[in-house]
Amino acid sequence: MQTAVQQMLSDYQRGDISAVIAGYNLYAETCSRHGVKPEQAAVLIAAQAQARSGNLAIAAGLFVQAGQASDPANADLLALGFELARKSGDTWQAFVAARAVLDAQPEHAGAREFWRHHLFDFLLIDELAAANRAVEAEIRAGVPGAIEAEQPHNAVMWCYDEELMSRIADRRQPRFTAESRARRRAMPHVYDHKIRIGYVSGDFASGHATMILLRGVLEQHDPERFEVTLYCNTPDAIRANDDGYRATMGHLVSIRDMPDEVAAAAIRADGIDILVDLKGHTRDARPGIFNIGAAPVQVAWLGFPGSAVGIDCDYVIGDPIVTPDASAPHYHEAFCRLPETYQPNDKTHRPLPPPMRRTDAGLPDGRFVFASFNSVRKVSPEVFAAWVCILKAVPESVFWFMCHSDRAATNFADAMAAAGIQRERIIPAKIIGYEPHLARLQAADLCLDTFPCNGHTTTSDCLWAGVPMVAVKGTTFASRVSESLLNAIGLPELVAPDIDGYVELAVSLARNSHGLSGLRQKLAAKRLSAPLFNTERFVRHLEKAYEMMVARAMLGLPAAAIDVPALPDGETVYSRPMQVA
Repeated sequence: MQTAVQQMLSDYQRGDISAVIAGYNLYAETCSRHGVKPEQAAVLIAAQAQARSGNLAIAAGLFVQAGQASDPANADLLALGFELARKSGDTWQAFVAARAVLDAQPEHAGAREFWRHHLFDFLLIDELAAANRAVEAEIRAGVPGAIEAEQPHNAVMWCYDEELMSRIADRRQPRFTAESRARRRAMPHVYDHKIRIGYVSGDFASGHATMILLRGVLEQHDPERFEVTLYCNTPDAIRANDDGYRATMGHLVSIRDMPDEVAAAAIRADGIDILVDLKGHTRDARPGIFNIGAAPVQVAWLGFPGSAVGIDCDYVIGDPIVTPDASAPHYHEAFCRLPETYQPNDKTHRPLPPPMRRTDAGLPDGRFVFASFNSVRKVSPEVFAAWVCILKAVPESVFWFMCHSDRAATNFADAMAAAGIQRERIIPAKIIGYEPHLARLQAADLCLDTFPCNGHTTTSDCLWAGVPMVAVKGTTFASRVSESLLNAIGLPELVAPDIDGYVELAVSLARNSHGLSGLRQKLAAKRLSAPLFNTERFVRHLEKAYEMMVARAMLGLPAAAIDVPALPDGETVYSRPMQVA
């Protein structure tokens, strides 16, 4: 054994990296046969050889192995393994390395933030439950490390308390201050006969979920009263999947390569009256533009379900369900409530293909199919426990869920098996094209929402496809979304008052084929008549909101709560004059 290690060192010193790697593989295999651990020196030599060869993920694992071989563990080697794994792009390897770092050095901020963020990706239910409890306790206690490591978009996946969520902000960006907000509002601005709207997003491409919702709004804005500019921070990977829609979107200005100061100045030069942040605390957001101050009125809408803590927006667009009066103390934004739902939907460009046969979707015939097509990040421990109860109560059922990761799917099936649900009843579904997805979705009998972060576009997709969804009444913006959407399509009876009621409702519908069939018929009848998919009506409500915001700003009034009046039933045009709130 020692001779093998010495040979590896000699090969490494001579620069024969391939010989080092081959020698270590043979050496490690020999160690395994004899039931002994490789010497730390050999592991380190192999780790450096793999790193020099560009095999960063393999090198990372070896550095972690070498670090764990020390007693106590060598935190520096573990941290090196973590950084290499992160650079390699192997999220699982980096996640495992971050765990090891935290075991040796719990205060390591980078490892903690990475582990915490990606814990939601892998459906490690018990680990997630323990971590959520610990993070909540630490945030309540005001522990700085916990507050700084918990990203706002992670918090919506587990937090049921809006006051607690108001303490969490994305510390990677400077926050606005009362002084910076006052300076922005005091800057000279000239209004015109048209209201100039600017939308800021990193999602301007046909296939993105946000654009599936928003496309009809952008097309149906009244050009006689509104001038629309799209400020695009969309990355190349998302642009590459566009089907040509970007070329038809209208006035699109790329800010991808502009620093925040340059982009804010360009928006100011364009004379934008209302700048709308479609991202909040999500990927490819540009909060710095808003915090520098690019428009006299700045608005948060659609991209982030809650208060965008730390981002200077005057208003957040919601509705009476997602933003009730009781939530207002936990927002720095004033509420602008649309009358029927805050979520737009595009019925013109949304396909509705014929239903896919169950066998083509990989589903068994003759079984009741529960489904969830929400992101796995939204599968909280509470949701998991509720699904276990439902599946146990309906033993002839299967559970069909969206999961693009084989590792996460395996972890989920393992957890279900440990809870007493047979593996063959768990059927993962891969991500496919949007139209085929809507076709296969119709093969489900009943969709089950997630909480505290509900489905958003996913819920609308289920309802558009004619599949009822069971939801639960929530306590935060993110946990009230499905209630808003179900009310907007006229199916409030699918919103349970609590988690026990959610389980009872799902089980009762699975056992009542006549009642479920009636819900499907009701949904089909309302799909094209209820407000949820009435794009033109929604746009008129949104435009009224913009008019009311500008009217206040022109009078020098500060942002304040706005409740947009509903159009009369069946109407899509306001007949009464604009009113100042």
